[in-house]
Amino acid sequence: MNSELVSIVMATYNGEKFLRKQLDSILGQTYQNFELIVVDDASTDNTLSILNEYAALYDRIHVFPAEKNLGLVSNFERGLRLAKGEYIALSDQDDIFRRDKIELLLATLKDHPGRDLVLSDLSLIDENDAEFATSLWRYQKLKPQQGKPFRRLIYLNFATGCAMMFRRRLLQIALPFPQACLVHDWWLAVVSASSKAGGIYLVSEQLTAYRKHSSNVLGAIEVNSNALKLRAIIDRIKSPSGGIPIFDKRMIEIKLSIARLDGYLRKEFWSRDERLMIEKLKDTFEGYLTDTHSSLLSRVIKLPQRVRFAVTIRSLTHFVWAIFSTIWPYK
Repeated sequence: MNSELVSIVMATYNGEKFLRKQLDSILGQTYQNFELIVVDDASTDNTLSILNEYAALYDRIHVFPAEKNLGLVSNFERGLRLAKGEYIALSDQDDIFRRDKIELLLATLKDHPGRDLVLSDLSLIDENDAEFATSLWRYQKLKPQQGKPFRRLIYLNFATGCAMMFRRRLLQIALPFPQACLVHDWWLAVVSASSKAGGIYLVSEQLTAYRKHSSNVLGAIEVNSNALKLRAIIDRIKSPSGGIPIFDKRMIEIKLSIARLDGYLRKEFWSRDERLMIEKLKDTFEGYLTDTHSSLLSRVIKLPQRVRFAVTIRSLTHFVWAIFSTIWPYK
């Protein structure tokens, strides 16, 4: 394998507690031709001091502090624009990379020149480095798909940023991130699965120990919201009054999904079929909002379309949720 430059882009914010372990795991990689681009989002703890300490010792580490807080997605976009490598990997501030992670992901992309993004599984660790799940995909019941699962990805994310590597050419399509982009890795996966890119390749090995603790967010997990939908159904069934509880979280989720899809539609590069898929999904979510003011008959008329959509994206959760939400809409 030619020794090609890999850019590892890390976004930090108040990450002093676990930052050194992540930096050490990156510096200890078996593949050494990399640059580490760290974009700090105006941390108020010792994060920047730690970064400057490491940057003074290792010339491959480049630190770019922000003057004001930008937020996770905008901060990552800033880091991506600073990357110089032909291959780019993302990093959180509190995980631990397996020693051969960069080497293996790079080799996979080079072995599959038609693919633009490679995604691996992860293990889960706690604040004390104790592993509590050997596979994120099994733990969260994610079902990642190779190739171009575009229809599924616009609805449900299975990609975790710190587990991916992609080619620079993907950024020519993906940047800038769309408005209302809640999770950067989700967007990168969607673009990878579109007609403009080469698709996704999966690596079943756990190449990152993802640290779950009280102050972090697990993009592919939290935004999937399958658990949220099932929780709403269970709450409704268990409602002691037999009535319809107010599911504020579900309504927020629907509105965020509509905003996200509206941001997607502002992009001009979709094929006709892809644009129609996005519009149809947006219409489906908007239909749930109008159910509040609709009669039972008009809601039931919508049910076959919603069920067909659930079957298309192979989501049992959405299938069940569609039935319950149609019969007992949000009030």
